[in-house]
Amino acid sequence: MRNWILIGVISALVVAGAAWLWSHSESGPRSPASAASLDSTPKSLPEFSAVEVSSGGQEGLALTGRVLDASGKPVSGAEVFLAASSERTLADVRCDECDQALLSCPARESALHTLAFFEQQRGFLSPRATVRTDEQGRFRFEHLVGVSFSVWARASGLGVALRDRAAPGDPVELYLPPLRSIRGQVVDEAGQPLKGARVHAVSRRVPLPFEAESGAEGAFSLDGLGEGPFYVLAMAEGYLPAVEAHVEAGPQPVRLQLTPARTLEVRVMRQGQPAAATVRLRADHLSRELRTEGEVVRFTGLYPDELVVTAEAPGLGSAPRTLTLDARVTQVTLELEEAGKLLVTVVDEAGQPVPTPELMLRTSRGELVRRERAATGALVELGPLAVGEYLLEGKAEGFRDVQLPARVGKGETTLELELERATLITGRVMDEYGRPAPRVSVLVQPTGESVLADGEGRFAAQVPTPGLYELHAHHSEWGGGQVKVTAPASGVELPLEPHAALEVTVSSGGRRVEGADVVLWVDQEGIFRSDRPSGPDGVVPMRGLPEGSYSMVASHPDYQPSERRQVTVVEGQTLKLEAELKPGAPLTGDVVDTQGTPVAGASLSVVPRGAEPVISDARGHFEFRSLRPDRGYRLEVKHSGYDQTERAEGKAGGPPVKVVLKKRDVFRGRVVGDDGAPVRRFRMDEHQVDSPDGRFELALPTAGDRVIVAVDASGYEPLMVDRPVSPELGDLVLEKLPSISGLVRDASGGPVADAVVSCEVCDESVLSGPDGRFTLASPPYVARYTVSARKGRLSGTQAVERGNRAALELTLKQATRLSGRVFRPGGQPAAGIEVEAVNGDRGEPLTIVTGPDGGYSVDVAPGSYRFMLGSGLEYSGEPALVVQVGGAEMHLDLGPSPGSASLTVQLKPERGKALWVVAGEVPVSSNPPAQELMRSRWAHLVYQPRTEQVIVSGLPPGRYTVVWGAFHVETPGGPEVRVVDVPSRGELTLGR
Repeated sequence: MRNWILIGVISALVVAGAAWLWSHSESGPRSPASAASLDSTPKSLPEFSAVEVSSGGQEGLALTGRVLDASGKPVSGAEVFLAASSERTLADVRCDECDQALLSCPARESALHTLAFFEQQRGFLSPRATVRTDEQGRFRFEHLVGVSFSVWARASGLGVALRDRAAPGDPVELYLPPLRSIRGQVVDEAGQPLKGARVHAVSRRVPLPFEAESGAEGAFSLDGLGEGPFYVLAMAEGYLPAVEAHVEAGPQPVRLQLTPARTLEVRVMRQGQPAAATVRLRADHLSRELRTEGEVVRFTGLYPDELVVTAEAPGLGSAPRTLTLDARVTQVTLELEEAGKLLVTVVDEAGQPVPTPELMLRTSRGELVRRERAATGALVELGPLAVGEYLLEGKAEGFRDVQLPARVGKGETTLELELERATLITGRVMDEYGRPAPRVSVLVQPTGESVLADGEGRFAAQVPTPGLYELHAHHSEWGGGQVKVTAPASGVELPLEPHAALEVTVSSGGRRVEGADVVLWVDQEGIFRSDRPSGPDGVVPMRGLPEGSYSMVASHPDYQPSERRQVTVVEGQTLKLEAELKPGAPLTGDVVDTQGTPVAGASLSVVPRGAEPVISDARGHFEFRSLRPDRGYRLEVKHSGYDQTERAEGKAGGPPVKVVLKKRDVFRGRVVGDDGAPVRRFRMDEHQVDSPDGRFELALPTAGDRVIVAVDASGYEPLMVDRPVSPELGDLVLEKLPSISGLVRDASGGPVADAVVSCEVCDESVLSGPDGRFTLASPPYVARYTVSARKGRLSGTQAVERGNRAALELTLKQATRLSGRVFRPGGQPAAGIEVEAVNGDRGEPLTIVTGPDGGYSVDVAPGSYRFMLGSGLEYSGEPALVVQVGGAEMHLDLGPSPGSASLTVQLKPERGKALWVVAGEVPVSSNPPAQELMRSRWAHLVYQPRTEQVIVSGLPPGRYTVVWGAFHVETPGGPEVRVVDVPSRGELTLGR
């Protein structure tokens, strides 16, 4: 259980006086329940059931191996332990929110979950059988049941090492590292040492717990460590846990900075009086709620992060408030207003209930407000909710995620959320022994998407269309495999096999390096990475590689990468290599303001880039751990409250660098609409502001004696503020964007409710009302745009000129069943290739994957499309096909299909020019012609041809209009236009 009372005691004492005065002066006495740390729901720990490994008789399997020290010498008398691989440990636990390994989850809230495992001593390795090694370091387990085991060993003076997923009959070698330590310091926000902090650690490789306590100077030492890397967590009363998720044992000290627990005090009001309500908090990996009967409620034990707070009561709700808890105590007042409810049903395309959908309600800016898991066919009630604009997301297994705008009004608003069934490939990844291979990444080609298999090796990959796909899986220890399948498909088995293998021993200065990684690639494209860093033996296995030649580099955070090396691996063979890492040099320093005060939270990067950016700590200190020795670097610094005005340079291995930043001036003001009403949510440069009265107080950059800042808000014209520097900026008035109104109809002319209406450059979308009518804010700066409406498989579009106030009528049409075949340049069917297209009316992408015969069949919205026929790597020089898609069904072949012809054109390539081959004899009246020709019924387009001879293939015999001209600007004399018949007797020459 989370120890909330413990972590909240000191912070509660520090702020008790201020909190008491605020709450008593404004809302009267507070009940004891609201003052205690009772506002969290502890996450339950999973069950860690023992798994039997012995047959209990003479029958069963044997597992043998050796225990060696880091130099390869046998270790006699070592204790060797065994447990079933299926017996879960902390290393196997997944985060409930993001499904990452809990020990890898970056959310700070996850540290509280992990702390419970240490406090309750649960989730660590527990031996189910034990033996000792003989004089040659050999050991043997007999009479085993099962096919997969975790085996670990320890010996006097040596650390622990583990081999996971060991199989009977597969000899096991365990290299025990020398005993090592992790040393470090625990400090507070100001960088001052903290005595008495508890420090926990667990090896990510061998999940056994270690614990230490910080001394007078905040120093601690975790001793007796073996194989790493380690997850290290520090905790002290009144503070929240701090974590370093990947720590290597060694000389590099660890600095853990603890953050004082934050408190949020919430007062709920209704018409000037305290009100009873339920107060909810939502944030990244955070969900809490408390009940108030009118007293101030206190949420304790919070990290200084951004969160959304709301309050609700029967028929009433508050507008969501987004807060960042910078202060130890943050106070906020929520005003209850008349509210509404969303009543949501989730169905598929046939109107049938979707099994166990998950709904997420967000603000119009994307912050999470509510999350609900619904029963199949249930009516989901969301509310009470403050009147306003929201986003509703729906997801369910086997369906594509969908997002709808949702306007909540007073009373009840019903909404039907339709989920489209996804095209799926499901199956299981198996290792060479036929065991499920957990947490292996499965790459889906040709799309390049990947999914992660679960703990039982099962995977489910969503693919864009039915077609032929190739699945690739690789694990550097277990092997690799690939299989071709035609989607949709289920029950696919993807076996991992050794294939070609590489074993890289990574060392530096004659010492083997633990924690090193290896990457192999072809043609500068990384394709294979090690799944775990090297152990104490320095060896990184890379098994399951396709036969061939690769570039190889080994790396480690504390060293310079190895020299790139060309390696060739052969099927069925293991190539053993060595990689040498050169020591790097640190570049350290401090970030201060012009008064010499340390600046925390500054982001620093080096130019030329030699390391990932780092953040200055509470002392303003920063460190780049491993750069090229004696090389000079320029430091670039970013901070929302400061500006870098002086050039900062340093040398790796040289003296510390002082980086001086100028503190920005603080400006106050108010943002209002042209009707005088406050704008509650707006963006001012990089600051996102959420203010009930539109007021702001922000650190803004200045240019000389001027403050220049951009203000943006949904539904308003952007405003560029350029004023003399003064602390008071006054009222900044935003003008409402002009609106577009219209009606959504079906094919019979009847109104369509709940259609999503938007445009390709709009910031927001809206739903049509019960009468089919809608009002949408027009986008700024755009002269012409397309408004579209969609409901399920029905859609409609209409082009709009800026300033046109006429009401729109959008008629929804059925999707078009588009089918055909795709052919390669030689005329052969293109099986299993990806075709990319764009709906030119809406800017929506479309991806098609062909089947074994090169065929495809998909439902698409009617409109103008551009199909890319080349490599897809770049637009310039690649052929494209512009087509008007419409009707119930349409056949479209792509590429040089049987019976098609080609046209050879001679021209002089010029930047910004395009070649068009348009079906039929078409008049061309515009200059430039692109806007006109991009809506052609059927046309080939080659933008910026790269050669003087262009061959346009895949043309059905007939008459064509050939156009050569600038794509974006006027061509003097207009574009060059010719009419030709295909097949043609000769080539066409263009160029006046």
